[in-house]
Amino acid sequence: MTGTDESRHEHQRTSLGAYVLGLLPAAEAAALEQHLAGCADCRREVEELSPTASMLAELKAGPAPTVEPVPVELGERVSRALADAAAATRRPAVRAALLAAVAGAAAAAVLVVGLAVVGTDDPEVPLEAVSVAVSRPGLDADADLVDHTWGLEVRLTASGFADGRRFRVDVLGADGRRYPAGEFVGTGDRPMLCNLSSAVLREDATGFVVRDTRGRVVARSRFA
Repeated sequence: MTGTDESRHEHQRTSLGAYVLGLLPAAEAAALEQHLAGCADCRREVEELSPTASMLAELKAGPAPTVEPVPVELGERVSRALADAAAATRRPAVRAALLAAVAGAAAAAVLVVGLAVVGTDDPEVPLEAVSVAVSRPGLDADADLVDHTWGLEVRLTASGFADGRRFRVDVLGADGRRYPAGEFVGTGDRPMLCNLSSAVLREDATGFVVRDTRGRVVARSRFA
């Protein structure tokens, strides 16, 4: 590959993030698609980035809880995450920028969904029930899993988590990694439903853990 070809390839590669987010102008998108037809490396990167972009799009467009009013700042935070991702896609660290945007948008969404009252499930969505073990008296939790093409959603139904305290959820991968699924705010004795999303596929997930702000595990689940 000549120096000119390398320069052109690098320019096209740094456009991949904007392309998968649907933010690339039509002319540039057409030129990039011609490049993709002959570049296996860039096609592979598009395949890797696409699930992350899908998560961002779903967080942006997904329905809000129907019981509790959704603060205006939620939409603003998700929009800022999308804008940050779009701006970052022209830089070399494309994948890292997109993943950071997903984490920020997911956390913003989950913090609000954590206040929703149980009973908003879509009956058409196939759910996989899993048991949840808690480590403290007064806590109660159950969970259902939703297998998406972009990753695993955990629907956590719980009560007894300290009112106003933040809790972090990570999905455990078979590869030994922890995949962030978002955070929620406890509602005390009031029951809540948290919709948490991670980038690991169901077949590659082995469980999840809930931690408090000190990093202590307060609830966990192991998948069959």
